[in-house]
Amino acid sequence: MAHSLLRRAGYAVVFNAMGNWIGMVGGLLSLVVIARLLSPADFGVFGMALVTFSIPEIFASGSLNDSIVQRQGLTKGHVNSVFMQSLGLALIFWVGISLLAPAIAAGFSHPELVPILRVFSIVLIIGAATSVPAALLQRDLRYKEITIVDIVGTVTAAILGIWLAIVLKNAWALVWMEISRRMVRLIMFTWMAKWRPSFKSSWSETHELTRFNSTNLTTKVVQAFGGAVPRVMIGGILGPAALGMFNMSGRLLEQAKSAFVTPFAAVALPVASQAQNDLPMLFRAIEGAMRLAALVAYPVFVGGCAIAPIAIPVVFGEQWVPAVPTIQVFLLMGLRAPTSAFNSGVLNGVGRVDLNFKLAIAGTVITTIAVISTIHIGLEAIALALLVQLVISWLFGAYAVKLAIGFPMRRQVVAGSSALIASLIMGIVVWFSMGMLPESWTGLVQILVLVLIGMVAYVAALAALSPRLAKRVVRALFILVQGRPREAIAVARGTN
Repeated sequence: MAHSLLRRAGYAVVFNAMGNWIGMVGGLLSLVVIARLLSPADFGVFGMALVTFSIPEIFASGSLNDSIVQRQGLTKGHVNSVFMQSLGLALIFWVGISLLAPAIAAGFSHPELVPILRVFSIVLIIGAATSVPAALLQRDLRYKEITIVDIVGTVTAAILGIWLAIVLKNAWALVWMEISRRMVRLIMFTWMAKWRPSFKSSWSETHELTRFNSTNLTTKVVQAFGGAVPRVMIGGILGPAALGMFNMSGRLLEQAKSAFVTPFAAVALPVASQAQNDLPMLFRAIEGAMRLAALVAYPVFVGGCAIAPIAIPVVFGEQWVPAVPTIQVFLLMGLRAPTSAFNSGVLNGVGRVDLNFKLAIAGTVITTIAVISTIHIGLEAIALALLVQLVISWLFGAYAVKLAIGFPMRRQVVAGSSALIASLIMGIVVWFSMGMLPESWTGLVQILVLVLIGMVAYVAALAALSPRLAKRVVRALFILVQGRPREAIAVARGTN
């Protein structure tokens, strides 16, 4: 059973990674084009809408579905109960935000936000309807289907978003782009899961999910509140342009995490749920996933931070140059992701939602203090304060996992240590190389040369620090290029 679960988890990682990488490329390309067509203020206005819906979306679709993945002995009644609760909450928030839109817009001092809020509120209904079929596919580790959905959704939204940005030249392009992506996901997830909405459920089945759902919901609401605090304060005090640059920094970080960390972390909840009675196997799965995530993610974050001063104006346009320092700090935040992204999924998987709740409370309190202390200094100060907050939160999360399942904090750190040191060496090499490039070279040529230098430096440093690991990585990449992803993941893990 253990071997079968690890194999299925490995396949899930491969398919999830492929989908996220394709999605990252598509999302990044569309973001590059749209960022050149729209201003930071346009992104800021859309960011105001996103932050408004961040907490309502948690109620409507962001937490209840986790019980479908986590629940052992799942029945149709359990599934129907989650659907009815999600849809009911979505309808309540839909009506509430539509009525309160003028007051929310006044709070941001942007009356033009009113129609955007009322139109964008449809995402609450879409999310509620999408959550159940998506959770059913995740529960069964059917990441091949999830990958297809994400690719189609990303491509469709990118095409529509670019066209609308050209035609409209305002924040509405981003609004309709996001709605279209979510609609595609709804249609395809529902079809692939072969699930149809039903209102047949008993009170006992609903009650059985209450404890997990209530704690998990509260935890995610607190987490969403912690994420909303800096955005609300930046938008209200520093204005939409500052919020647009802050959100762009966060979006680039999330794009990188989605491509290079999430494929490994996404299987944490289902694997932990199924392996919670076999701790040695669970430890191996977590450690292996952390190591793989670190190998591919650390050089991306460090390399991106190093070349940002050259890459940002070339890729996104000169209007985004003021955002470079903030983007660099956000990329440094990503260094904690390969070892911390698993914590929440593991804790939920073994039923310790109470620890996730305590972590969320601590993170929100520290975030609020950090933002309040730095809001009048500027974006860079806020970003640096949030970086400190993330380091503290990581330590708390690592300790919580140790308390829950006995997984040592030392193993979490050691899992990605070689990749981290090699990435830092690479970053130093790239940083020194930037000052040595001929000024006559175009920005694009400089970026390509620096990326090549970074790749060579990373592999060389990794080979010096851990020759066996470097050999496996190079071999796995070679196999992956040949179109054998399953064999590649086995080689990278050291099981083949």
